Amino acid sequence: MVKKILKENIVYLVLLVVLLLTSICVKTFFYDEILKFDSLISDFFQLNVVNNFNTSLMKIITFFGDGIAFIIIIMCSFIFLKNKSYSFYMMVNLLWTFLISVVFKNIIMRERPMVSLIEKPSDFSFPSGHTMCAVAFYGFILYLLCKCVKNYFLKWLIIFAFSMLIIFIGISRIYLNVHYFTDVVGGALLGLICLFMMINIYNKNYN
Repeated sequence: MVKKILKENIVYLVLLVVLLLTSICVKTFFYDEILKFDSLISDFFQLNVVNNFNTSLMKIITFFGDGIAFIIIIMCSFIFLKNKSYSFYMMVNLLWTFLISVVFKNIIMRERPMVSLIEKPSDFSFPSGHTMCAVAFYGFILYLLCKCVKNYFLKWLIIFAFSMLIIFIGISRIYLNVHYFTDVVGGALLGLICLFMMINIYNKNYN
């Protein structure tokens, strides 16, 4: 079973390895240049966007990229959804994505920004786990909803709402200064790979 899944998703696994090797090369040879670029974006947020209202809002938004929020959603899906396979794949998707983020963080070992607007997490900075999991988790829910919803207007409304949620979760990590811009971009790319891989697994084993 595992061998079959790996074989069917070899493209996505290769992409993960390529991104890992690319990330290692960038950190090794271009870290100073990347840090300067990231610092410019972080400084822009801190000098021009930060205020009490925005900080309160971003703290709420970033919660939806937290593990607690994902667990609550999965638990509710197991309770209220008739089709438990949806809940199962949502759970597997989250665990798989989280595992990949941990692997990347502990290989790249990039330090987080020095000063943050919330308590700074103890793990490494690259990639942004909140962004990565948000892309994969909410992206998979979006995929399932689009398969079920037939109304054209409602479908695009759902796509817009989930897309905005994912984007603003990424922005919240930069705003709160717990991640750099490239952490969020890397998290988004990795999240997309994990998402497409899970969709492929779902379609091969469920449909």
